[in-house]
Amino acid sequence: MEAPKQDGRKRSYRSVSHNFKIAVVLLLFILTAIRLALVYHYPSAEIIPDKIFLIAVLAVILYLWLQELSDFHKLININQDLEAAHEQLKQAEIDTIASLINAEEAKDVYTRGHSERVTKVALAIARQMNLPEEDRQVITRAGILHDIGKIGISDEVLHKQEKLNDEDWRIIKSHPENGINILKSLKFLAEEREIILGHHERFDGKGYPRGLKSEEIPLEAAILAVADAFDAMNSRRSYRGALDEEAIVNELINGRGSQHAPEATDALLQLLKNNPRLWER
Repeated sequence: MEAPKQDGRKRSYRSVSHNFKIAVVLLLFILTAIRLALVYHYPSAEIIPDKIFLIAVLAVILYLWLQELSDFHKLININQDLEAAHEQLKQAEIDTIASLINAEEAKDVYTRGHSERVTKVALAIARQMNLPEEDRQVITRAGILHDIGKIGISDEVLHKQEKLNDEDWRIIKSHPENGINILKSLKFLAEEREIILGHHERFDGKGYPRGLKSEEIPLEAAILAVADAFDAMNSRRSYRGALDEEAIVNELINGRGSQHAPEATDALLQLLKNNPRLWER
């Protein structure tokens, strides 16, 4: 049996066959039966000394036990290699989708690199809030993929320089739901889909698409939302320049508890104060 190693090479696993083990057990049974028959019918005869027979039986039992132990460890290694290969496949799928998102963002100089910046800020917030590593990994994947739903929206609407009309806004606001529909076949992204769906919800319940509020919004989605808003304010757009640092901080403070979750907002404000690199565009 062969399984892929994490470095891409194959690792071979060889095991004594199940049939061979059965044959050894049957042989042991037959020898024991013969021994018992000899003892019963010829009690005075000692064709095979008891000590030798006992040693032979114990040796066979020890051999089978060692083989089972070896096979058990081989199965553990196979399982670990399969899990590693599965993770590599999942990451490859995410990387492929991320490439599509980057290609879409690259069409517009104003949104180029947006998903990567949002992911960086969201991950920094998660660390500031001492979220466990598993949650941070989920946030990272959700951050990379959060705007995938915009792939299905026309460039005419996405890059429109005039004021958006009601129909334009309706189309724009559909992108979270579009995103989870695109990703629904990837069962391993269940948590990420929920975060993507909720990254435009507001703490006061006035967001979209479901109008969730307060604790109804997943914490990871709330983190992504404030990171997304920060990058939007900190980036140049076709209709305006980037806001200055004081204006952004004031907007975040004003939006605390209304637009954004207080805990996530406080973490971001603390980061912006202590980590100037987050301001880099």
